Amino acid sequence: MHSVAHHSLDVAACAIRLVEAFHPPIPVSAGTLAALVACHDIGKFTRTFQAKVEALWPAALGPFVTPPAGWPHDEAGYLLLIEALAPQLDPLFVHWKVPSARLPLLRAIAGHHGRPPKERDTALPRTVACPACIEAAGAFVAAAFAALGPPPLPALEKSDRHRLAWFLAGLAVLADWLSSSRRWFPPVPAAAHADLTRYWHEVALPRAGEAIAAVGILPAPVSPLTGFAMLFPAIAAPRPLQAWAETTELPAGPTLFLIEDATGSGKTEAALILAHRLMIAGKGDGLFFALPTMATANAMHARLAEAYGRLFAPGNRPSLVLAHGRRALNPGFTDTILEDAADPSAMPPEPADQPASAQCAAWIADDRRKVFLAEVGVGTIDQALLAVLPSRHAPLRLLGLTRRILIVDEAHAYDAYMFEELRRLLAFHAALGGSAILLSATLTSAQRGALAQAFGAATGESSSGEAMAAYPLATIMSATGTSATPIALAPELHRSVVVERVADMAEVVERIVTAAAAGAAVGWVRNAVDDAIEAAGMLRQRGLDPLLFHARFAMADRLAIEARVIERFGRDSAFEARRGHVVVATQVIEQSLDLDFDLLVTDLAPADLVIQRAGRLWRHPGRKRPPGVDPRLLLLTPEPVPDPPEQWLGRELRRTGAVYVDHALLWRSARVLLAAGKIATPAGIRPLVEEAYDRDGPDAEPPGLERATWRAEGKRQAARGQAWQNLLSFDRPYERHAGLWEPDARTLTRLGDPQRNFRLARLASGQILPWAEHEDPAQAWALSEVSVRVARLADAAPDPETDPLVAQIRQSWPRWDRDIPVLIFRPHRAMKMRAIALGPDGNAVEIAYDPWCGLVLDARSFPSLG
Repeated sequence: MHSVAHHSLDVAACAIRLVEAFHPPIPVSAGTLAALVACHDIGKFTRTFQAKVEALWPAALGPFVTPPAGWPHDEAGYLLLIEALAPQLDPLFVHWKVPSARLPLLRAIAGHHGRPPKERDTALPRTVACPACIEAAGAFVAAAFAALGPPPLPALEKSDRHRLAWFLAGLAVLADWLSSSRRWFPPVPAAAHADLTRYWHEVALPRAGEAIAAVGILPAPVSPLTGFAMLFPAIAAPRPLQAWAETTELPAGPTLFLIEDATGSGKTEAALILAHRLMIAGKGDGLFFALPTMATANAMHARLAEAYGRLFAPGNRPSLVLAHGRRALNPGFTDTILEDAADPSAMPPEPADQPASAQCAAWIADDRRKVFLAEVGVGTIDQALLAVLPSRHAPLRLLGLTRRILIVDEAHAYDAYMFEELRRLLAFHAALGGSAILLSATLTSAQRGALAQAFGAATGESSSGEAMAAYPLATIMSATGTSATPIALAPELHRSVVVERVADMAEVVERIVTAAAAGAAVGWVRNAVDDAIEAAGMLRQRGLDPLLFHARFAMADRLAIEARVIERFGRDSAFEARRGHVVVATQVIEQSLDLDFDLLVTDLAPADLVIQRAGRLWRHPGRKRPPGVDPRLLLLTPEPVPDPPEQWLGRELRRTGAVYVDHALLWRSARVLLAAGKIATPAGIRPLVEEAYDRDGPDAEPPGLERATWRAEGKRQAARGQAWQNLLSFDRPYERHAGLWEPDARTLTRLGDPQRNFRLARLASGQILPWAEHEDPAQAWALSEVSVRVARLADAAPDPETDPLVAQIRQSWPRWDRDIPVLIFRPHRAMKMRAIALGPDGNAVEIAYDPWCGLVLDARSFPSLG
């Protein structure tokens, strides 16, 4: 047994060491924070907790009596801290005149199991906390404060108290997890270490220092050498944006950089230069690169793998973690903790009843969470957005981000709900002392102003620079003010892409077949998965063998296809390797992927997204091209007639209308793009985007599209309202009624139709095997997952033959995975594999899977795939 008193001092010791890596947003003594954290488990002094092991029932509590249920130790501890033990906490709060002002901090330490404690109207009953319990708890608090000697907290404004509470909540969780590892904190005989002051100095502090140094939670030293040549020695000279990033003055305090520049201008390198300079200036110890999709995160991970080590001093092994991937160069913290962790699949359902080591195992067993404990993390923006939603352990994500430079790529690429989430993330990040860099090629002035306003709300700067119309443009915001600098575009990036309308699919197919025969590398971007599958089938019927790339593949197949697309059409692809090849893809290739096509076809989309897609066209200057081709974008769209009817998009783009519900925006986009006849970089970018999004201009909303426009506006306003209702706020308390505080998997970062994960399996010789092959069965099942809208597919169909086998397999899965339906595929004559599932109406539907085209939810709709 390790007594609660000794464990609590272990946690306090970890907290005091962690403050060296994670600096509080308000100047506060590390000893004071540690003293508060020492009280985190004060609820374990209750009869309810002590009764968990009858053999260890303390004699001071009298004969063993089963206490009442329903009093988890986090809730009981919170009540002890605000009631019976309040006088003993007074020395920490002598400068705080109102007793209720301390409640956010006490919730933060009591709520160390991932969510704030419940607020109860009733006092602790004596059957839960008897006088002997309260006396023991009070004696511990007195002994702990005597050992730590904490100075009182300074007087703080309400907003600063809330900021400190959010920080303290994350600190308490991480300290508790670290100190719950028996490797570093083995049990000690309580009688032999009765002197808690001596234990603090001779045992707890040294062990905490060893543990934190060993697990790699402290950041690697930053390299003092900076500059473009040092970070990117393989690139001959910086482009104008990169040169600006190397020399611009860095303001004091949290800083926001908004960078708007053309596709291919070197925004990623500029962001890394800025991030490194901010790290040298002490504004961060690492960075988190947030991207809109899994494919873009994969690509960024590969790009950073070459350069990230140069951000840190030679001789160190900083960690680089991909948020959703299987690779980590230095597992560090996670491996060490998990070594002694309990099995997370066996945890009790109530968080306060779960061992800290098991909670740690459960939370970071998912690779996506490692990004917040790595020096360099790369992932989808969803992982960062969970920090500002009432999800389990949200404060721990905030703590990890506090010392990371937050870089958000494609900052324009989010719908109304996610855009509000991003704004709140920026506000939280600034409030906790963080700096951020936002990158975009097609940000509107209104978006720029809204993002700057959110960051400024936490720093006290109100100017947004929204009116600045130059392009490219770099905006800097801090507490000292806002400045905007026009940036020159590198001469080789000045270009003009012809925009040509094509009226129907038949014409698109003819143009692609002709271009491929001439040796062109062709990309076709479709707005819906089913449209992409249908288009690829049409090209196959004409003798082509296109790659098909979308999100409805099993993870193993999706990663393999992504690698082939990058190999065939990426920066390093050779002329002969790309010659005559075609890829049909959805929006997964729209942003951040460094792809280059000789001809690009796209379905109609909002103008900024069409411009993004055009950035994959003739991307690399100097590349060998087939004869007779020019930089040309074919836009599949109906004619933007002056008075379009309600069904203006037509049958071939009916799914586009479901994806982009503002049909007037689509109409304006087609009108401005075709009227210009080209996308001129840089001069044409800002006018095209601003005019497409100008709802107040002449004839901006045709009467025939009014109904769709109203529906779209209603959805936007509803999304914003839902975001405001769901999101946490840095200037509001850390409290239970802020939300549900559900696990990540049940906390949605994106609105829209609910999605459900399925696992694909094969039936072979009476055995159920995961679709993907991997030496680790857990990895094989994870790589066999695919996500589908619930409106299209609800569940797997019951099967008396295979259900017992599936139930047996599920027993080896982690507890949180056992509800994932398994789709069992069998060979079929037309498609390679077919299965039976349940549609949204509960009726059986026949579905198909093929490694070439992915999951087909209605194979009868695609006869060309047979």
